[in-house]
Amino acid sequence: MEEPRIPPPMWAVASGNAVVYQAGRDINLGAPAYRLERLRPGPSPLSFEDARRRPGRLLAARQRVVGFSGRAAELGTLTRWRDTSGRAAVRLVNGTGGQGKTRLAERFAEVSADAGWTVLVARQGHAVPRAASAEADSDRLLVLVDYAERWILDDLLQMMHELAGPDRSRVRFLLTARPVGMWWYGLAHRLENDLDLSTEAMSLPVLAASRGRRRAEFVHARDCFAAAMGVPDAEAISPSAALADDAYSVALTIHMAALAAVDAHLHAETAPEDPGQLSDYLLGREYDHWRELHARPGDLPAVDPVTMGRTVFAASLTGPHDHAQGTALLQRAGLAADRAAAQPILDRHARCYPPQDPVTVLEPLTPDRLAEDFLALRLPGLRSGRAADPWAATALRDLLEQPPARTRQALTMLIETAARWRHVGRDHLYPLLTEHPRLALAAGGAALVTLAETPHLDPAVLEAINPLLPDHHVDLDIGAAACVERLTAERLATTTDPAEQSRLHYSAGVRQGIAGLVGQAAPRLQRAVDDLARLPDERLPEVRNQLAAALFNLGIAFLHQGRYQAAADRLQRAAAIYALHDAVDQLAMCADMLQAAMAHLGDQRQALVLATQAEQVLRKNCSALPESQAVFGRAVLNLGNRLASYERNTEALEKSTEAVGIFRRLVEDDRDAYAPDLARALVNHAQDLADAGRTEQAVEASAEAVRLHQAMCHLNPVGYHTDLFKSLVNHCAQLARLGRHTEMADLAAEALRMTREPPAGAVPLPTSLNAAGHAKVATWLLTVDEAKASEIARKALELTGTVEPTDSSEHRRTLARSLMPMGLELGRVGRRSEAIPALEAAAALYRRLGPVDAEGQSVFQITGYLKSLTPERFAEHMSKLGSQVQQRMLTDRPPAPPSRRPVERVQPKRTSRRERRKGGS
Repeated sequence: MEEPRIPPPMWAVASGNAVVYQAGRDINLGAPAYRLERLRPGPSPLSFEDARRRPGRLLAARQRVVGFSGRAAELGTLTRWRDTSGRAAVRLVNGTGGQGKTRLAERFAEVSADAGWTVLVARQGHAVPRAASAEADSDRLLVLVDYAERWILDDLLQMMHELAGPDRSRVRFLLTARPVGMWWYGLAHRLENDLDLSTEAMSLPVLAASRGRRRAEFVHARDCFAAAMGVPDAEAISPSAALADDAYSVALTIHMAALAAVDAHLHAETAPEDPGQLSDYLLGREYDHWRELHARPGDLPAVDPVTMGRTVFAASLTGPHDHAQGTALLQRAGLAADRAAAQPILDRHARCYPPQDPVTVLEPLTPDRLAEDFLALRLPGLRSGRAADPWAATALRDLLEQPPARTRQALTMLIETAARWRHVGRDHLYPLLTEHPRLALAAGGAALVTLAETPHLDPAVLEAINPLLPDHHVDLDIGAAACVERLTAERLATTTDPAEQSRLHYSAGVRQGIAGLVGQAAPRLQRAVDDLARLPDERLPEVRNQLAAALFNLGIAFLHQGRYQAAADRLQRAAAIYALHDAVDQLAMCADMLQAAMAHLGDQRQALVLATQAEQVLRKNCSALPESQAVFGRAVLNLGNRLASYERNTEALEKSTEAVGIFRRLVEDDRDAYAPDLARALVNHAQDLADAGRTEQAVEASAEAVRLHQAMCHLNPVGYHTDLFKSLVNHCAQLARLGRHTEMADLAAEALRMTREPPAGAVPLPTSLNAAGHAKVATWLLTVDEAKASEIARKALELTGTVEPTDSSEHRRTLARSLMPMGLELGRVGRRSEAIPALEAAAALYRRLGPVDAEGQSVFQITGYLKSLTPERFAEHMSKLGSQVQQRMLTDRPPAPPSRRPVERVQPKRTSRRERRKGGS
């Protein structure tokens, strides 16, 4: 069963800064606020003159100037998803700006239309009559939703509810968005629970990871842009040596470089090689166009270049708006006195920057990098380059008075811009955040990391933000840890007092622990303990509680690192201090953590005693405060884990059911603080339900756990990488029980990929758990793909050979119980040369575990018996064992050998579930 992953409850109090992603579970069925359109053909090509005048327009995805290329694998994945047998399904394609999400979605739509699907594009923000859905009268319907994160959640749900009715045989919704995280979890949860729609997410990788691929993409884009601009000799434009820079791995950067090269060739100029200078080069053409547009007579009122530049600034910072919002924005920015004055500006801006959605105004400058660099060049403070506009500095604060989603977008833009343009931070962003630090939280965790890592960041910004950081918030944890780490370095330079240094190291270690950065947290917390040891004896009484807290958290950090004896030592020292001061709750929490260490050290009896005592004390002292409830819920879950170790299944199910209920209530009020607890509870609850024979419910619980862990892993891959791996493998077990082998195989492949590609900084998965995961997947996969299963089985044995004898006894027992069914199943399909080594490896693990129990003795007997058989008799007896293997392999219980021989009468005892809950079991 899952052990606690977040650092101690004693300082993890509930936050008042939660982000609300959904409001209740009911779907508002009022007048729809969306419209449906047929997929538009590509726009008419620009004339050579227009393309040359404003080459930046050629970068827009909707222009489709550069032919689609390089995404065959992703198109194949989408096609398989589209053609599955399910009636209604939703898929999200997510990735950073410039990766090509929109272009991939449009290409997939074109391919689907050619295959006979009706393709519609859903757009938000414009009420339409109910008859709109009649346009979607099709047995095979594909609906595209671009920038799905910008939709009002209820509008998005209502649209899907109306289009996924039972009268339609098959409907698919393809969403694109930058974030996934908790936003996607909240949406996916409601889609699956309220609308019965299956959901999946797919992250889009970079287009060109190698230099050769970048050159090929550059040449392709160069030729397309040259054709669009009427440049006949494109082959004379050679790819730049700068393509070796990893900045060119993103599709958009390659296209910008190719476009600048073609334009420079046309004007007999030199294109910049530095990717940071591409925007400045292309912006020059924008400025020229504004001046020309102002001087040219036309059917629209003239807008002078200064006003146009300011309008582009406002649009690029805050994004597209509906007409009323856009009008109000221009008035707030001082660009129009009233609605009448705003309309000519909106009309002229739309002529220059046509909106992607016809019912919106103030389309931002694209691509995003071009917009960021434009903002930097307009804001005063740059001592060279193009002239800035003092208006921008004054208007910046007014433009941030937006709805929360717009504020987040604007702050993210500013932080990303400040990271590359020093004056934007020094003169604009840092003073703003120092005065209004709560704005920084609105930017989100990723933006906070960027802010904290900016070399020229003013420490006063972090001093202002620090008191407002929530104690635990999935979206902000990584950003909060980065901010505190940077602030700690600044503060340590100003003090020599060991007690104060200890406090600073402790605060940083706690933050890193909450964020899952255990490799950084443990040394920090060890420094906190060591600093206190340098104090004279007379000062020790004043820091005793500080020492206990540092030891407690250090023990938890060691738990997550797999250093179980070290963890037990630190937790026992902390408990001794709390016992001296009659700190009952803190002592109970120490016991709750210590039970996990004792279980890994092989003392299951002591672990159960500690878990029982902790749960009883915390139940008695639990208050109505959210964090008190969470502390109690974790103790309840851990006690259920220990009860499961003794096959007290009914009691274990009662505890996991209670824990799930506690964390569901907490998640309703603060999803980001308590989603990790709910995910962990669901993993355990799924196993309890499966053991009770409630397999369908077990699959539902494990699927929800996977969705939660995927959302958290997207926001914080270091902190939740291992949790997601375990959750995926556990869900595979539940799917295999139901015979959903194809679905299981896809998820298993994802789980194994995670073992090969861990995020930088993540705590390595223990080798025994990695090997166990491979063994389980191989066992299940033999019913789907025997060759692939055999390959994975060999990897499991390879990993087993590298397991250290000092590895956790629980983890080694998990591996032994995983190898046995793998060996038997390999034998059943005739792979004797692979089956026998697997069985021998399982037997060797049992021998190293210590005194051989009935379970281990059974493994030895079965292994010896099967080894004694000739290949012909081996195949015969494995065939007889097959039904037992199929029935019992999912529960890790070795089946009995054929009943004709004395050894075959030896029946292994029922193995406990505790290892099936560890390491993806």
